[in-house]
Amino acid sequence: AAYRVVDLLRIPPAPPRPDRFTVDRRTAARVEPQVYTGSGYDRGHLAPNFAIATRHGAAAQRETFLMSNIAPQRHRLNAGLWQDLEQRIATNYPARYGEVWVLTGPVLGPEPARLKGRVAVPAAFYQIIVDEQDGRLRTLAFIVPQEAAAHADLARYLTTIAEVEARTGLDFLAALEDA
Repeated sequence: AAYRVVDLLRIPPAPPRPDRFTVDRRTAARVEPQVYTGSGYDRGHLAPNFAIATRHGAAAQRETFLMSNIAPQRHRLNAGLWQDLEQRIATNYPARYGEVWVLTGPVLGPEPARLKGRVAVPAAFYQIIVDEQDGRLRTLAFIVPQEAAAHADLARYLTTIAEVEARTGLDFLAALEDA
């Protein structure tokens, strides 16, 4: 997922949180929320509810509850360190930099477990935060494993974009030279 978060003089209250997740009929997989029931995993947002709701409104917020925006996350990660990182991105970083772009997604292991034989369980998740000012890019990259302690030091999971690319097989910021 990729999303933009801008600074606001006052962050508006988020619209009420949707009460359910829904199948994204635009996808071939059409994963149903019930796949997660009893699995031991939360339905973890990629593009997060709060940042999207407060910057892009209720319609965009509802889209964060489509199952195409969801990945299996251990509760300790989803409600702990990952949530802390999402809050920093939604509040602290835009206040400091004006606007940031975020790229986020799963890091799959070589043979991931699957929920009900369908949904791959990531070994970790990445976040890449990008700020551009005066033609200069500043970036932060994290890879956070599912087993991360709820209140671990986030700096422990700092990494490079090259490492995220190596672990995911994706090429981020492809129009730029690797250096």
